[in-house]
Amino acid sequence: MRKAKTLLVPYYVFSLYFLAKPFAILLIPSMRAAFQTSHDYGIAHQFLDVLVMGNGLWFLMAFFVGECLMYGLTSLTDNGRVLAAIGMASVILSTFVSSQTGWPTLPFQIVAGVKAAGYMCVGYVLKEWLKAIPRGRAGVSSACAAIVFLTLAVPAVAGIVPDGPALLTASVAAAFLGTFAVIWLCIAVGSCRMLAYIGRYSLVYYALNALTLNIMKIGLFRVIGIDVASAPWFSQLLAGLAATALALVILTIANLFVQRWMWWAIGKNAHNPVVPERLRTFGHVRP
Repeated sequence: MRKAKTLLVPYYVFSLYFLAKPFAILLIPSMRAAFQTSHDYGIAHQFLDVLVMGNGLWFLMAFFVGECLMYGLTSLTDNGRVLAAIGMASVILSTFVSSQTGWPTLPFQIVAGVKAAGYMCVGYVLKEWLKAIPRGRAGVSSACAAIVFLTLAVPAVAGIVPDGPALLTASVAAAFLGTFAVIWLCIAVGSCRMLAYIGRYSLVYYALNALTLNIMKIGLFRVIGIDVASAPWFSQLLAGLAATALALVILTIANLFVQRWMWWAIGKNAHNPVVPERLRTFGHVRP
């Protein structure tokens, strides 16, 4: 019940943005250019896609499925080797299924949920080992893992690795290496007040990032008329960083609004909806 409150409720509340798209396009056809032109924004398709298939804020739906599976697995066994083996098998199986074309797509992000449960199993088994890693060693390990990750991921994405077992192996290995590279980097960084603030309220930042980035893109590239398509790569990079920075500012303001007035949408209780005073500024956030 708690996971439904903190994951499913935010999924359906904040995914309403994706349901608003087909109505906006229907009323203002010129807005289609602001969205993904290759996507089917038919109303019936979009409702099925978001409400049943879980393709709105898909990671919330996948995380909910993964949490349910993880709860069942840890209720059945606490054997680390068994959980690690199940986790690895889940990641491999889900990666294989998601790579197949022509197979029927399962609803509610079940395949992604199985993959999430696989990573949870591995993390559950290794959590104490990860906690004991010194920051210096974690930084070196993160850099090494990132290099190997790029060595595997770039050929896989570029189509250099042939389909079949080789691509599946490279994809799974790259996924785990990328995950550990990020984990080790977090250990090496230790604490960062701004990142801790975003992490504490990551649900809101994730839920509203698509809406905010679209607002930024429309404002910068359509209203103001900044043309980056023909600009040098460095200008494109600066424009992207500027859009991201402005989006973060808007997200921070939106987060304060959600914490104060929409606490029910993120699984919080009515008795404590207000953001504590000490968390209102980055300088007072504790990791």
